[in-house]
Amino acid sequence: MLAEAPGWEEKAEEPRALERRDWERMVEESRRVFAANEVELGDIYYHMPSYLHYPSLFAWDSGFHSVAMSVLDGAKAQRELETLMRQVSGDGHLPHEVLLPNRCPHRWLRGLETRLVKWEFDGRGASFMVDPPIYHYAVETVYRRHGDIAWLKRIWRPLSRCLDYLLRSRRVRGDGLVAVFHPWETGTDLSPQFFAAMGLRDRGLTSPLRAEVYPPLLYALNRAWGWKPRRLAAADRFVCEDLTVNSLAARACRSMAFLAGELGRRREESEYARRAREIMDALDTHCWDERQQCYFPRFGYRRPRLARRRTAASLLPIFTGLCSRERARKMIESHLLDERKFWTRYPVPFNPESELAHAGSWVDLHLWSGHCVWINFSWMLSIGLAEYGYVDEARELSRRVVRMVLREGFYEYYDSRSGEGRRIRDFCWPALALDMMARFWPQAVRG
Repeated sequence: MLAEAPGWEEKAEEPRALERRDWERMVEESRRVFAANEVELGDIYYHMPSYLHYPSLFAWDSGFHSVAMSVLDGAKAQRELETLMRQVSGDGHLPHEVLLPNRCPHRWLRGLETRLVKWEFDGRGASFMVDPPIYHYAVETVYRRHGDIAWLKRIWRPLSRCLDYLLRSRRVRGDGLVAVFHPWETGTDLSPQFFAAMGLRDRGLTSPLRAEVYPPLLYALNRAWGWKPRRLAAADRFVCEDLTVNSLAARACRSMAFLAGELGRRREESEYARRAREIMDALDTHCWDERQQCYFPRFGYRRPRLARRRTAASLLPIFTGLCSRERARKMIESHLLDERKFWTRYPVPFNPESELAHAGSWVDLHLWSGHCVWINFSWMLSIGLAEYGYVDEARELSRRVVRMVLREGFYEYYDSRSGEGRRIRDFCWPALALDMMARFWPQAVRG
């Protein structure tokens, strides 16, 4: 745990504004954690999410890393995204994970692990899965901060190809939404929104074992079917039009429209803007629940159905910036700003307490399914709040996140009840709090 300044524990009724000293501590700790996870070998440059547990390049992680790094060192942020874009394959597939070389102190253990699961990767050490496409918004963020048009030109082709791949090969139902075929492709691994599709129950006797066995067995089946989208859709084992993936795909299209405009590519600018609107219209048509005032993911190829389990992903369409103002207002005021749901002392809980009231103890042992705060969701929702005019609320969300991270240190996630850091230490995602401060607390940054 980080050393605390005297008087750190603030009273709930007397919140302390973020100050220059908070910024300096956040910068110092971010630099330390990034340095611990940095990989630089020739033209390979990236940050492992955690050298202790995830010593590889992961696609959406590198997107988050580059956003945070852009506040500290624009050149390094650009290099990480260039390394990521070099992983785009000939058909446009950008892998969820690539086993790039690194000097991880636990390389022997990672080598053993990858030999045991080598069937998860192709011949070049690339996963067959995809990741939620946050990296297009990351490129936009880095470009807006540093304005390097030559860099943007260098990465434009793979950047467009990997988004076009998703929009082409993963729209298997023809309804305008992107489908994924494994819960790990959503980034929110064992979200309770997937329980019904996976045959899990909050208190089911067989659910703890099934939660362990289902993901690798599904991966093996998908591998046997060659990860061919049409074959996987026809098999109908796990076909999910996920909210995280589709919200980020819509935002990615908006980013690409902006970047195309910067490059003078007017046809692509118009086309990507149209695609963004198309995804949002499909979310409105197929995933909005008027009674519950939020969105839900849709499962199934032959008989699609909504999984009506509320999580922070149910609110993520506000990150697209394309929700109608009325629907955004309903989600924000009925859910996000409700202290009984998501507006807690340690925001934003991925699963509100009411959704976990009857959950068994096994639920809290799995990533994303229990009492957890993930900094990337807090970051995305803070941006959504601000873009819909809730700037003071975005500042307050950022303030609470920064307080929690500085108190606990950098962890994979945090307990939504106590704010306590959980699981992997020296994890890079909490550095996104730098971007939150830069956006919403500029006076603390300037001092």
